Amino acid sequence: MDRSSSNPFSLEETPTSGSEAPLHFLEKALGGLRCFQAFVTAYEGGILEACREPASLADICGKTGAHVGIAGPLCEGLVRTGFLSRDGSGNYQVTVVTRDFFLTDSRFSQKAAIAQMKEFASLFYCLPDILQKGPVVYPRGEQFRERVIPAMAEQSRCGLVQRVAGIVSSLPEFQSARRLLDLGGGHGLYAIALTRKNPDLSAVVFDLPEVTPATREMIRQYGAQERITTQEGDFFHDSLGTGYDILFSSSNPSGKMPALIPKISDALNPGGLYLNKQVIDSPEEDPFADLEWNLWALEGMKKTEKRFRFEGSVRLEEYNRMLGESGFMVRNIVPVDGRSVMTIAQKTGVRGAGRDAS
Repeated sequence: MDRSSSNPFSLEETPTSGSEAPLHFLEKALGGLRCFQAFVTAYEGGILEACREPASLADICGKTGAHVGIAGPLCEGLVRTGFLSRDGSGNYQVTVVTRDFFLTDSRFSQKAAIAQMKEFASLFYCLPDILQKGPVVYPRGEQFRERVIPAMAEQSRCGLVQRVAGIVSSLPEFQSARRLLDLGGGHGLYAIALTRKNPDLSAVVFDLPEVTPATREMIRQYGAQERITTQEGDFFHDSLGTGYDILFSSSNPSGKMPALIPKISDALNPGGLYLNKQVIDSPEEDPFADLEWNLWALEGMKKTEKRFRFEGSVRLEEYNRMLGESGFMVRNIVPVDGRSVMTIAQKTGVRGAGRDAS
């Protein structure tokens, strides 16, 4: 007999766990989903564009075709989250943050970054299928060219490139440097910013053949063709060249792979600097972020189960120790932002040079 219909639970009985809100976790997650989907809909559906100048709800619906009963709460949510403001007459207008990042002509547009976030979100909707069939596999060059690098370029222009260029240009060796290699440099913005800090510095951006056409276009847009060139290659398999005073690497797999240290050393002149910006290995790991990392894969590149780690990579602390055993002196580890640090290492040619205790 069905107990749920003929013998209901005693109203004096409570859950063994003691929890009175078993769906709290899902309610909190759903709140994030609401905000994400509401913002993306407003961004793509023209709501933000309709509010460049003060606009009534009727104006917004007239411009976008939105249903007034849906658009009203949506706009109020955008006010609450800081993307719109509302004046005393009830008119909505975009905020400074929205003008900076989320209009079609915003100087710091985040269009590619939002598209990448949408794609990651869509993978979770496919989780039941991926759970059975395995990760979605992307062509490596296409994924970097079309998604990863444009998104990284947009995000880095918002202050990260400027901060990194300030750190690097303050190093005593920087003004005397003549050749820089931006390893896996993708968008080329770091090379562009650094050559502007040193008029005698030339740079080479090394990246995959599928990526470098976009790199050259970025270099052209900034008018830096005379001092910055590209080199096509795969740093897992190809030579990096030689004769560089600085080798810069930002958030790419080479910066945590001990097997590539000899190539990096060979590319540098004696006394040359290896500047390696990497995401911090956080002890507070998020298993759902690791899950996202494992929902997709790149052709020809094996990832580990932990986020931002590829096969052959090690934790940054271990990598820096191995630098010291391979002819580098780790001079400093500089915080860049809340998520990353830059290791400043100098090629000494003396194995076991270790780390500068000063």
